[in-house]
Amino acid sequence: MQFPKLPFALPGKSGLNSLRINLVHPLMHSAATAVVEFSRVTLRWAYVGSQDQEKFGFSSFGSGSIIEQPYSILLQPQHISIGNDTLIAAGATLAVWPEGDPETTPTPTEPLLKIGARVWGARGLSIVCHKSVVIGDDVWFGPGVYITDASHDSSDPDTPIGLLMEPARAVTIGNGSWLGTGVVVLPGVTIGDHVAVGANSVVCTDLPSNSVAVGSPAKVVRHLKSPTAANSAL
Repeated sequence: MQFPKLPFALPGKSGLNSLRINLVHPLMHSAATAVVEFSRVTLRWAYVGSQDQEKFGFSSFGSGSIIEQPYSILLQPQHISIGNDTLIAAGATLAVWPEGDPETTPTPTEPLLKIGARVWGARGLSIVCHKSVVIGDDVWFGPGVYITDASHDSSDPDTPIGLLMEPARAVTIGNGSWLGTGVVVLPGVTIGDHVAVGANSVVCTDLPSNSVAVGSPAKVVRHLKSPTAANSAL
């Protein structure tokens, strides 16, 4: 049986190579380029980084630092500074609302919420700042940590508590400290350097440097001796 003769010639081996080089390779390259570009755009929307400082209006946003998407709240980032190489996981609330009447109170010239370098905040970190919250370098937070420098006022029985605020009191967390899952830090507290706070503790009073605290309210259960101090004692 004979097949009818085709009205055109099939390409030979050299013709197929030419077709592959001139058509297939460029198409594959274009497709790969599109995939890479799509991936870059997707990753770009997965976090807020230093390149977004102007877009969001942060006071400063350090190199290598990111806030993972989706965050919960970023309120008035012009009052927030973040150091280098800091990671804040998804679900974060960073909310600043300067105390006082916005119509009559001068706009702060310095950031009110200061987050240091190499800070690591696990999912659900919440910081509410009205006056001053300062977090040192190399501080780590477990999931669901809550920090605030102001509380509601319950002194007037005729007014809903949620409608009244007590004066804000500054909060400071020292370098190299670790706050475990669910820790709450209340207004006016200073946590020193290298302090470990156990999970679900409520910090109502100051904690000294080089200590371990647990409970509600948090109390110091152990003092840590630094290697420098131990060596000097020998």
